[in-house]
Amino acid sequence: MNTFLNIKKVSLIFFIAIGIIHLGSSMLIANNLFPQISYIINKTMEIPFILTGMIYGLSSLRISFSNQENPHKVLDISLISLIIIVLIALVVINLAVPTNI
Repeated sequence: MNTFLNIKKVSLIFFIAIGIIHLGSSMLIANNLFPQISYIINKTMEIPFILTGMIYGLSSLRISFSNQENPHKVLDISLISLIIIVLIALVVINLAVPTNI
């Protein structure tokens, strides 16, 4: 259980840090300040921002649904597979959808 608590804490820290960078670059794009650099940072931080949020949320779900006495292999496998499916979908969407700067 301590492992999941540590994962939750670390993913929250990364979620906040990446979120601040991602939202800051969005504000720079909106105000047309350093547009090319801001656009690159914004597109680069999109996937890590979503994934750290998912890891934080799903680790919170795992902690709340788990019981110390019973193993939860099915829950773990389903949560990990959900994260992998979303990662693959995000990569495919980022590569398939053209963007204009």
